[in-house]
Amino acid sequence: MEDAFGDETFRTVHNLPLEHCEDRSLFPGSNVSHLTRESSQEDSLSPSRLVEEDEDDSHHPEPPTLAQCYEMIIAPVADLLMKPEIIIVPDRLLYKVPFAALKDENGRYLSENFRIRIIPSLKSLKLIQDSPADYHSQTGALIVGEPDVSRVYYKGTVEKLCSLPCARKEAEMIGRLLGVQPLLGEHATKQAVLQRIHSASLIHFAAHGHAERGEIALAPPRPASGIPHEKDYLLTMAEISQVRLTSKLVALSCCHSACYQIRAEGVVGIARAFLGSGARSVLVSLWALEDKATEQFMSRFYEHLVRP
Repeated sequence: MEDAFGDETFRTVHNLPLEHCEDRSLFPGSNVSHLTRESSQEDSLSPSRLVEEDEDDSHHPEPPTLAQCYEMIIAPVADLLMKPEIIIVPDRLLYKVPFAALKDENGRYLSENFRIRIIPSLKSLKLIQDSPADYHSQTGALIVGEPDVSRVYYKGTVEKLCSLPCARKEAEMIGRLLGVQPLLGEHATKQAVLQRIHSASLIHFAAHGHAERGEIALAPPRPASGIPHEKDYLLTMAEISQVRLTSKLVALSCCHSACYQIRAEGVVGIARAFLGSGARSVLVSLWALEDKATEQFMSRFYEHLVRP
């Protein structure tokens, strides 16, 4: 499959016009439109690390269509799919395939016929299946929207992140549906999140996410003494791995929250960290989030979730 899905195959599917998408990516390597680069004393003599390199797109293969993906991945085993649920453990770049959206020969999406679960590794699947039946029985929700990050140090350089008004509206909307007061702006600190995260049945983040690892930017402590460093605001995979979660659902409404690094035992990213810490399921995005579509999706998703 690797020949069919080269490294660049799915790179173009997440690019959205900025007027339709507030960029919730955190410090991406090639798209920095949402950042203001400032010089710091530690980095004032070094050239910018954010210069875009020109790429020759003529060498990149055209991404396969949803129908072609179905024909290559699902069709060969279609006659074996007898149960209503499919558990998929993708290998390497196949993790980027939007399996729920694949179309069969009749134009029906795979998600119309099956309940689909994507698991980052067999180890993660075993952890979920070995959880006691009553392990994820707690109530309560932690909703985080538009943490006030502003100017921070990242790898020795001062970064300034844009505001995310649509993320705030999303968190407020979900809070109203669930009857929960969300953590917004300067109140959405890393300390406040870590204090509440272990006792919430549902966790929702609408914030900046790291474009390569999915790590989440939260508000630094208030009042801040100087410009905050990574440890003050960045919620890392290592920190999530040290927390015991009992959440039934973690929703990461951040651009590229499904991003990962390939390791010997599956893929490693923020989603796997949440699953490894006890979360039952994690909702993530493979690409950038279109504002209006995200608002509509989250509204319908949580309306169905809270419906008796």
